[in-house]
Amino acid sequence: MATLSPEIQALEDSLVLQGELLDEWVDVGARIGALEAERVELLATRLDLLARERLSGDEIAFRSMCAEYAAAGHVSPSTFAAHISAAWMLARTLPATFEALASGTISKRHADVIVAEAPNVSGHGEAARIRAEYENRVVPFAERETAARTRTAAREIATAVFPESTAEQHRRARGERAVTVKPDGDGMAVLTAILPEVLAYAIHDRLTQMGNDVIQARPQGQRRPRRSTLEKVRAERENAIARQEPSDPAPPTALEDEFVQALEREFDEVPPWETPDDDVVSADLAEGAPVVDHEAAATEHIDERDVHDPDLTASTDSGLFHESTPMHDGFGAIEHDTRTLDQLRADIFADMLLTTAPTSVTETALESVKATVQVTISAADLATGDDRLAELNGHGPLAIGAARILAGHATSWDRVFLDPQGMVAQTDNYVPTSGMKRFLRARDQHCRFPGCRAPAHRCQIDHNHDHAKGGPTAVSNLALFCTSHHPLKHPDVDDRDRWTARQLDGGVILWTSPLGRTYTDEPPLRVMFA
Repeated sequence: MATLSPEIQALEDSLVLQGELLDEWVDVGARIGALEAERVELLATRLDLLARERLSGDEIAFRSMCAEYAAAGHVSPSTFAAHISAAWMLARTLPATFEALASGTISKRHADVIVAEAPNVSGHGEAARIRAEYENRVVPFAERETAARTRTAAREIATAVFPESTAEQHRRARGERAVTVKPDGDGMAVLTAILPEVLAYAIHDRLTQMGNDVIQARPQGQRRPRRSTLEKVRAERENAIARQEPSDPAPPTALEDEFVQALEREFDEVPPWETPDDDVVSADLAEGAPVVDHEAAATEHIDERDVHDPDLTASTDSGLFHESTPMHDGFGAIEHDTRTLDQLRADIFADMLLTTAPTSVTETALESVKATVQVTISAADLATGDDRLAELNGHGPLAIGAARILAGHATSWDRVFLDPQGMVAQTDNYVPTSGMKRFLRARDQHCRFPGCRAPAHRCQIDHNHDHAKGGPTAVSNLALFCTSHHPLKHPDVDDRDRWTARQLDGGVILWTSPLGRTYTDEPPLRVMFA
């Protein structure tokens, strides 16, 4: 038997190792699926237990149970409520899907998609048959396709097996319209609107049209194609010439040459935010360099609406403009508008919702903020030009420029004193009721149930030790609880569902669940950014 060279042997060993890693990765995924199935069964069993012990529709009992699991699992109660409902549906109404998850042939993501798109046949006389037909068609598809493709197929299959439910599901879904917001890091956030599909696409289309109108109205020199577009034109031309047969007539090149030259002129122009070097300009003129005809170039200009190039209209890479192009950060007026189409959609969206006239796209949307937000900024930073960050209460750092704009349009500000550790100590106002409210809003920032992020202005002030039982009206006995968690400690709640809350030193809230387990929630610190 011939001996393999060291290079060939190393390649063989590498291929074997790669195969083993791939197989092990797939096996781990299957084991994860089996563990996810165990979690699903545990949640379904817990919901079965609640249904046996309580009257149907006992919202407080369900809310208390969700709060217990959410606190133990470090997730929000609303998220857990959705998880346990989906788990029960998976384990009790879709057995084939549950078995596929337990055996590892589909992932938890696939199972979630199948549950979400399942036809709503609750109360139907042939519910079991319809669900079985749905599973018989969708599970084999999910076992060989991605979750994203499974969602599309599942919708089509659900409509095919139970078409009368589609209209009802759409009607019910429209009742779930909502707008939510969550932080996305680096001072940004994700604003999500759940809307009827036709309205959502119509909004996006209108934003696109308005963004294109802004781009079209820009002065000459602020609209130019990506360099990749110029390169594509050249490459396509060269390929066409290379594919020509020797006997073919030579293609006309005058129009193409003029087109390419127009693109090149676009890149050679000095943008308005750059000051050309006088020596360079005079040297070019001395050498007889042609002078660019701006009006002629404008007639052959290409922008996002003219070139159907996804790289051109969707990308925000720095190649869209000269490397020196000043990119707008979303705050303040724009001297030279170089925003991409995506950035324009976002800016116009904010401008319109915050009542700024849509045509004033170069103004700042911050000037029109009339919603309720809380911002913390030191007096020194507000007055000086320092670049230290402010804080958007309950969410994190805020650009100092944005904070100054908000401050300039605010009707009033509350001064808050911080101790060396960043904890709120007191406010200026010593009037008991209003001063305490301001103190609590500044200290708590959001609901003080573990994991809950309901903002302060949506919360109620709670006497942790019941006032009727001697609890003082003092900040050491007061905290903000949202309307979902405040009722859990009311005295009229069943003992099996009632929570208790006690405030410790430093504003720490100690919650005790119906099971006797304790969970703590500490007030968020005020961080003064250096």
